[in-house]
Amino acid sequence: MSIIDRVDKDLAAIRSYFEQSPSQCDLVLLESGDDLQETRSAICGIQILISKPIIIFGVARSASDVIQFIRSGATDFVEMSGDFLRDLEDSITRLVESQQRPPRSSQIISFVSAVGGAGQTAIATNCAAHFTKSKHKNTVVADLNLTGGDVSDHLGIRPSHSIADCPRELDEISSATLLPLIESHKSGLKLLAGPEFLGTHSVLPAESVRCLVSGLAELHEVVVLDVEDSFHKEQQAALMCSDIVVIVTRLDFTSLLRTKRLLEHFEDKRITNIAVVANRLVPNASLPPDKVETVLKRPLAAVIPDEPASVLNGVNMGEPAVLEFPRSKFSKAIAMLCDKLSAMPLNKSEIDHVPAEVT
Repeated sequence: MSIIDRVDKDLAAIRSYFEQSPSQCDLVLLESGDDLQETRSAICGIQILISKPIIIFGVARSASDVIQFIRSGATDFVEMSGDFLRDLEDSITRLVESQQRPPRSSQIISFVSAVGGAGQTAIATNCAAHFTKSKHKNTVVADLNLTGGDVSDHLGIRPSHSIADCPRELDEISSATLLPLIESHKSGLKLLAGPEFLGTHSVLPAESVRCLVSGLAELHEVVVLDVEDSFHKEQQAALMCSDIVVIVTRLDFTSLLRTKRLLEHFEDKRITNIAVVANRLVPNASLPPDKVETVLKRPLAAVIPDEPASVLNGVNMGEPAVLEFPRSKFSKAIAMLCDKLSAMPLNKSEIDHVPAEVT
């Protein structure tokens, strides 16, 4: 790495410098200030001007501050109250090693809904099954409904382990510790099941979920996340790790209104890699898809017809509809959705900043 002999506390001067000399540095060290938002803005501004790693150093008031820096685009945070020089050296070593590793090729897709009863789990499970069977992708579906998920029921699996058995400490989460928790469906689809309904388990911390998703991405080509909601911290961590966030909505006024609010919420969180899927289309009864697109101000990635016989029979048999009834209208719509999702580019998400020793 080249060394820039320059120290400047004037953000305007820093901006001017990078505008004039964008290619003269390999790494930016930025000291965090007392104003969290100002530091985040500085990170974003520097990122726009140069595509180089940014290491933040300072004294963190809380772990939340560090997460906000990383979300804004920083590569790492070095705490000055400890052994600063050693920690900085470790950070740069990790950075160099990460640049030498091949880029992540797995695709992480989250499914979420603003309302209950939208069919989110059915869509997520069937998409995962389609990726496995038709696209020959090594796929896992992880049930992040930490109050008790239903993905295992959709697959007819009685799991012996669940996400509740995942280690809580970051240095204990790895592909090796995750493998024993993963169940297999007869189609080849893998499952990390949700915990028992109304069980006594505790909720995983947000950072543990982030490392868990990273570990799954190390083991599989496609990671499908059935996300419980969009506001609990551990669920937000999963969404921030995703290449694509699929919002599943019904075609009725209540769902449309809540979906619009969810899109605005994601915009505030800077989650932009979104595909909206309208489920359970009933001709002459549902809101017209073109009207929905006008209100949401974005095209729908897919419109799934209401075909309860195929979906429910598949659930009752523990066999996703795309496998049991591949010629149904529902299954064909799922296949078209998966084609679109496969074609979308990988998003540089928080998962790409997880240290190598964690994954």
